Formats: sequence, structure tokens, C-alpha cells
Amino acid sequence: MYFAIESHQFATFGHLLDQMYNLRHRVFCEQLKWVSAEGGKERDIYDNLSPVYLLHTDENAEFLYAAARLMPTSGRTLLTDVFAETMPDAVAFQSPFVWEITRLCVDEELIRQHQPKRRMLDVLRMMLLAGMEFGYRNGVDTFLSNFDEARLRIWRRAGARIDIIGQCDDFSVPVMLGLTESGRDALEAVRERLGHHDRVLSRAPRLHSSITRVAA
Repeated sequence: MYFAIESHQFATFGHLLDQMYNLRHRVFCEQLKWVSAEGGKERDIYDNLSPVYLLHTDENAEFLYAAARLMPTSGRTLLTDVFAETMPDAVAFQSPFVWEITRLCVDEELIRQHQPKRRMLDVLRMMLLAGMEFGYRNGVDTFLSNFDEARLRIWRRAGARIDIIGQCDDFSVPVMLGLTESGRDALEAVRERLGHHDRVLSRAPRLHSSITRVAA
């Protein structure tokens, strides 16, 4: 299941957000060493600015498999702050029709436990489709994102239309900043390339009371 949640839903899905912060710590602090955080959770100031979280979970929304953070660039964002010195042009893309996608991460270990035959490549492709569906439904013309070389190849082979506008070498691997076209035509191009024409993004589910109690 793939769905997006907004700030008014954070309390309801608190158990998934806790899993997301833990996953972000494992990926961005321990594995990539891009940032540092204490307490086993990676959470920054941009999580206080009412972002949208794109989540991939099991059908009961108990376990988090992947997540990403989406924010309109009309306000303060991670990419325009972090990349401003090395890529001044990043600031020029501030617009309510341009949204950034950051902190994309996948819990590969949990997916192997729950779905041993599933490929990580398929998870990333479906996250791409879910994000583009969100963009189309919400009037987003362009996504501003950062990529390493491997992710960039995956997105382009999936049919995403990406223009690279710069690169930063201050991380463990070179990180590129790119603009990904959104909208109906861009979405249909990815669907056609992947041969997946059904909707990926669902409405946020209604949780069973037992899950809500655990989250509280």
C-alpha cells in the first residue's frame, strides 16, 4: 500500500512516523553518513514545517517499508538551504508548483523478511509512480530532488524526465540535484515504460483501534 499523509494525520499514524525516523537514522546516519542524529532517530527542522510524507506499508498499515518527504518549495526546504552555496540556481526554483522530495529510504531488511521474492527495484519504481500520482493530483509541475548515480539511472530507465542542474561532492558519494517533470504526460510516460497503468497511490487507510492504541 502507498499513501500520503499530511500534518493533521500525523498523530493517527504516529507508529509509522516512528518507524520512518528510525529507518532514516539507519540509512542516512549509519549507512550513508550524510547526517548525524542522536537517539536512533533522524529528524530535522524540516519535519516541523508540515511536510507531506509518502509511505509504503503493508495492507494493514502496521509496518513501514519505504518513505519520502514532500514539501512545496514556496517555503523553506532542505534542498534550497543545503545546496544554496554549491548550487545557487537551486533557490531560483522556489514556487508553489515545484515541490522537493527528500529523505527517500527503503527498509530492505524488513521487505526481505515479509516479501522475500520482491525486488528493491520494484519498490523504488512504485515509489516513483506514487510520487508522480501525488504530483498530478495536487498541481505539482516539477519535483526538485537529489540523486546519487544509481538512483538516477533507475528513475530514467523508468521513464522519468529528469534534468540535472548541479552536483554536490560534500557527501560520501556525489549527489546530483535534478528537476523531474510532473503532470499527466510525465506520469503516463512512466506508466507506459513500466507497463503499470493501475493507480498506485491510495487514500490513507482507517486504522484498526488496536494499531491506534499501540501508536499512542
